[in-house]
Amino acid sequence: MFDSELFENHLATSWLGRSFYFFEELPSTNSYSKQLNGENSQHGALVLTDDQTGGRGQYDRIWKAEPGKNLTFSLVFEPQKAERFTLLTLACALAVSEIVNACAEVDTKLKWPNDILCNNNKLCGILTETQFSGNKLERVVVGLGLNINQVEFQGELAEKATSLRKECSKEFSREKVLADILQKIEYRYRLWNQFDADLVKQINRALIGFGEWTRLEVNDEQLDGEFKFLGVNESGSLIALNKDYDIRSFSHEQVRVQA
Repeated sequence: MFDSELFENHLATSWLGRSFYFFEELPSTNSYSKQLNGENSQHGALVLTDDQTGGRGQYDRIWKAEPGKNLTFSLVFEPQKAERFTLLTLACALAVSEIVNACAEVDTKLKWPNDILCNNNKLCGILTETQFSGNKLERVVVGLGLNINQVEFQGELAEKATSLRKECSKEFSREKVLADILQKIEYRYRLWNQFDADLVKQINRALIGFGEWTRLEVNDEQLDGEFKFLGVNESGSLIALNKDYDIRSFSHEQVRVQA
């Protein structure tokens, strides 16, 4: 069982995670986060469960995690502007990657647009969803599933997924890892909110395929020829250079990088 008291003792953020909702079991932390209400702002709220029974990833893929072994949680943000959400997702991914690299002494990379890989296997997935009231943005929910102490994966995940314990052959404190991640995300969120140009550079350096000639798949169809993957721009769009030296940009819903 996740030790909420231990987590709160480790937590060193100013605002992120200070509103904390923990459940032994929950269908989806993202779905619950979108239903949070009340007179006060939910900015910075953390929703965590030890057993997410209906987890999902991009394109409504099922996200399965062994209960009590991993971190499945969502963060609520209430930014002033309804833009650059892909960049926010990548900023959160970068923060997770940095903490994992430091605490587990491994080398992780970001896979466009929302995964973290270690030794070419999936360690963490992120699902960002927005909630509007009419034309007004109410909140952005960033859901994260990070494999910590799970060592066996079923089905197709057996060959595609990994965890910190599998990579390092030791157990990790989920409470300490989560507290460290939230502190780093809080810092990265501030840079994102300030339109910090260095944040974009740091994200790009962590992206798989950055600066390389790759193949691109758009709307499930592979484009002809190779493209030089130039990373993301300040609006969060993927940019690539074709053989004719024309720069093209894509939204995350459109494109996959086959690095």
